[in-house]
Amino acid sequence: MIKVFIPQDKTQGKTNVRGLWLNDKGQLFYDYLKICKRFYSSQEDILKCLEQYKIKYNQEAIAFIDSEGLKIYYNRDKIEILPKVLRFDIGYDKANLKGLIKRLLKDYKGLTIYTEPEGYVLEVYYN
Repeated sequence: MIKVFIPQDKTQGKTNVRGLWLNDKGQLFYDYLKICKRFYSSQEDILKCLEQYKIKYNQEAIAFIDSEGLKIYYNRDKIEILPKVLRFDIGYDKANLKGLIKRLLKDYKGLTIYTEPEGYVLEVYYN
């Protein structure tokens, strides 16, 4: 099974998951994300589905998580793999949230924020 992160337009409402990342020029981007958990019968099915998501949602890349870590699908020939993960469960401590997000963006160039009943969970994948 893989978890595919599908970008959501703000007009569709906020979601409990947000992705933030910096591009090579240091520009900040963020998306509201919907998680789609799916089973695929083959690698070819996964790639076909990811390409369709890229086109449908007008994205340069689509991120997904499988047993190897977070993968960023750009095209069939370019898939970035980030196998290591850090998770921070910080509850509702908003005082530290902003500073931690800034630090993680500086150090890792991207993160995912989950809003859960117990508070905020920050997740960073890296090499």
